[in-house]
Amino acid sequence: MIELAEGVGKGGADACPIAYDAGKAAEAAKIGEGIETGAAGAEAGEPVATAKGGRTTDPQEAWAGKPGGLISCSYHVGGEDLTVHTVGTEAGSATNYLLPTAQYAGGMSFEDVKAFGTKATDAKPGEPVASKGGNVVSVRFDSGGKGDVALLVTVGEDDKSALKPEQVLELARTFASQAK
Repeated sequence: MIELAEGVGKGGADACPIAYDAGKAAEAAKIGEGIETGAAGAEAGEPVATAKGGRTTDPQEAWAGKPGGLISCSYHVGGEDLTVHTVGTEAGSATNYLLPTAQYAGGMSFEDVKAFGTKATDAKPGEPVASKGGNVVSVRFDSGGKGDVALLVTVGEDDKSALKPEQVLELARTFASQAK
């Protein structure tokens, strides 16, 4: 994951470096209008993928002493943003890096995000964990004993989405199956 994140670069990329097939995810989730690349309302030239992470000892960085990478790929369905965040760490919980994003997108209180984080971190690989409102779903991967890898799918914001919670769950399942 570190190498993929470093390959995206600081300015982002015009394509997601992870082979996600948004069309197949939309089909699996029974989203009739499909999923388009890029954030809703994005200007021409805005990156589709952004990345953070690497190897650093800078104590100001989240990755200090625990190398890892985060890649966020932007899509939209209708007028809503749909983002697939994929994170891998060599040590610690990958899910923990995604909790601020989950809290914002899910409109979660501190107690809610704490409970979501515990459930998502403890989940078995492949088992999706949804927020109360259903617009945020986390899935851990089997990392083969080397660190931790997870994805977080967010649709809409503030715990609101035009998609049904079951559709967001299916999107997360499908994207997780494609990331292997």
